[in-house]
Amino acid sequence: MTLNVLIICTDNSDVHVVRESFSRLLNSRFVERCPAPEPFLVPSTEEETPAKRRGTKSAKIAEAPKTIEQRALVEAAPMESIRFLMENDTLTGASKEKSMESHTLAALDEKWKQDFSDAELSASGKKKEILWRVNFEEFVRRLRHKACIEYVRIRLGDQSGIVLSAILELTRSSETTTKTDKSASLSINDIYDEVIKKDGGLGMDLERVRASLIQLGYLKNIIEQAQNEEVESVVLKRYGREAYRIFRLLSKFGRPLETDKISDTTFVEKKDTLKILYKLWKDGYLHMEKVSVNGPKQTLFLLWEINKESLWVLVLDEMYHAALNLRLRITYELDQEKEILQLPKEKLVGELEKRYKRLGKVRIILESSLMNLDGALLLFHDF
Repeated sequence: MTLNVLIICTDNSDVHVVRESFSRLLNSRFVERCPAPEPFLVPSTEEETPAKRRGTKSAKIAEAPKTIEQRALVEAAPMESIRFLMENDTLTGASKEKSMESHTLAALDEKWKQDFSDAELSASGKKKEILWRVNFEEFVRRLRHKACIEYVRIRLGDQSGIVLSAILELTRSSETTTKTDKSASLSINDIYDEVIKKDGGLGMDLERVRASLIQLGYLKNIIEQAQNEEVESVVLKRYGREAYRIFRLLSKFGRPLETDKISDTTFVEKKDTLKILYKLWKDGYLHMEKVSVNGPKQTLFLLWEINKESLWVLVLDEMYHAALNLRLRITYELDQEKEILQLPKEKLVGELEKRYKRLGKVRIILESSLMNLDGALLLFHDF
C-alpha cells in the first residue's frame, strides 16, 4: 500500500519548523518519493537482446525483468539521486510568483489537498506536485538491526551490543554510497571511532572493542540462533521440558538421529521419547524417515530431524494466527466494556471502578503479548 505524505499544520506552527522536520525525515530515509503512477514502458520484442532491453536502471537489478509488472516496478521507481531529494517548493505547492512565507499555514493545507486531488494538474500546464510515502524498507531495516542488537546485548552483554550497533551503522553508511557490494570491510579503528559516539561507548577502550569483536565472531549466525531459541521456547511451553531437550538436541546436531540415540543422549525413557517424537512429527515440527536394514533379520529404524525451511513457515503461520487471536480478544474486551470507557472518571466508583481497573490490566497484558509477538514475527518474516 502506498501512503502519500500530507503534512497538516496548526495555526501556531512555524512553517520553517515543519520544513526542517520533513527534511530530517528525508535525511533519515523514513520518507521517500512515490513511484511514478504511469511509468513509460518501451515495447520489447523477441529479437532484442537482454543488453538492449536494459535501460539506465539496469544496475538496480541482477537481470532484466521478464514480466510487464516487474518492468513497471523498475521503471516507476525514482532514481536514487532524487529519491530523497526535496525541492525548494516541495512543501508549499505554491506557484513561483508566491513565496512560502506569503501563505498562511491553513491556506497551505488546503492548497496541498486541492493539488493532490486535481487530476488535470499536468494537463493544464502546471508543475506536477511531488508525492511522498513512508519508506517501509527503512523502518524494517532499523527494526532488524534493533532485534540483532538486543539479542547480542542479552547474550553477550551491553558492550557487545554497542559494538554491533556501531558496525551496523557503519555498514549502513557504506550501503548508501555503493549498491553493488553488499558487504563492507571495516577496520577496528573505524569501529572504535563509531563506538565512542554511542551511548555507553565513551568509556570503552580499543581492547574492549577487540574483545567484543572476538565474542561476536563466535556468535556466527545471530539471526539463526535467535530463531532457534524462539522455536525452542515454543516447544518448551507447548510440549514440556523433555520435548524441549529432544528438540534442542536435533536442532544443534543438524542431521538425522535414530530414536535410541536420542533417548540415550537426552536421558528420556525410550517409550516416552518415541511418544514425544511422534507428537512433534504429527504437529509438523519434525521430519521422520523410515530406514530398513537387511540382514539375518530385517530391522526398521526411525530417523528424526528438523527441516527448518518448512518448520519456519509453519511457525510463522502459527504466529499470524496467534496475533489475530490477540487482536480479536483486545477488540472483544474493549467492546464488552465500551459503556464504562465512555463514562467520566468521577463516575467510576464501586463496581464500575473494579471493572475499569480489570480492563486496564487485561489490556496491558494482551497488548504486551502482542508487542512481543510482533518482535517474533519480525524475526521470521523480515530476515
